[in-house]
Amino acid sequence: MGDTLWLEPEKLSEVKDILSSGDPEIRVVSGGTALSLIMKQGMFDPNKIVSLKKLQSELRYITSDKAGNVRIGSMTTLRDLEVDALIKEKAPVLSEALTHVANPRIRYVASIGGNLSHGDAHLDMPPILMAMGAEVKIESAKGDRWLDLKEFFKGYYETAIEPDEILTEIMIPKQAEGIVGTYIKYTTLSNDDWPTVGVAAFLKKTDGIAGDSRIVISAATDIPTQLFDVQHIIDGNQLDKTTIQKAAEKAFEVAEPLEDLRGSVWYKKEMVKVHVRKALEQLAKE
Repeated sequence: MGDTLWLEPEKLSEVKDILSSGDPEIRVVSGGTALSLIMKQGMFDPNKIVSLKKLQSELRYITSDKAGNVRIGSMTTLRDLEVDALIKEKAPVLSEALTHVANPRIRYVASIGGNLSHGDAHLDMPPILMAMGAEVKIESAKGDRWLDLKEFFKGYYETAIEPDEILTEIMIPKQAEGIVGTYIKYTTLSNDDWPTVGVAAFLKKTDGIAGDSRIVISAATDIPTQLFDVQHIIDGNQLDKTTIQKAAEKAFEVAEPLEDLRGSVWYKKEMVKVHVRKALEQLAKE
């Protein structure tokens, strides 16, 4: 790590004071699973690392507020989310997806705040949380702000967090009665590998008619992407074979994948089509 300075502040206010310089060479870590890999590969060498190790009491929690929203502290580990009773009740799709994220050793260390702040579109949590309408709280010495997750991801490894800011909380709004959801992860290797395509799909069915649909794809694209054109086809219609096929074809049409080692643009568009269809078929049965 060269001459990197390691800091362990004891209060969130101290972290914000350290970041107030706006120095882009400072990095905040909770579990540090992502940053350690980047540093080992020689891609980044920060001059200061600010560890949140001593802020567990402030930033590690899962609770529900009076409105029924789920509030999650940014230092909450993926394992915490996987086994928590409130998450299983209010966000079962999230809990189930976590059983296939990386491996237990990583899930015990990696935090949800770090997972989102990393800005890697291959991760599983962003599309699910985005489809559920999640918001994040971002704090700095200058003040706090809430941001819809749809506005949070700006590009590959790029988020809306400024150098003087830190993500402190995730809020999942109370879901409407009757909402069902699923997450389908397609990998070319083992089931716990990063996905080639991830599809989070949520919708409500009333007398067989679909509505309030939210379809978000990830991994194939540089940022998690909500497919509004696909949602327009679903909403107000029976979730039958015809609607599902039209939605899948529209997903192929509007998806803008990046070509990489996991496949060509055409291949990824086809995989988006296939797995949007599979996700909707699954929801049609529920």
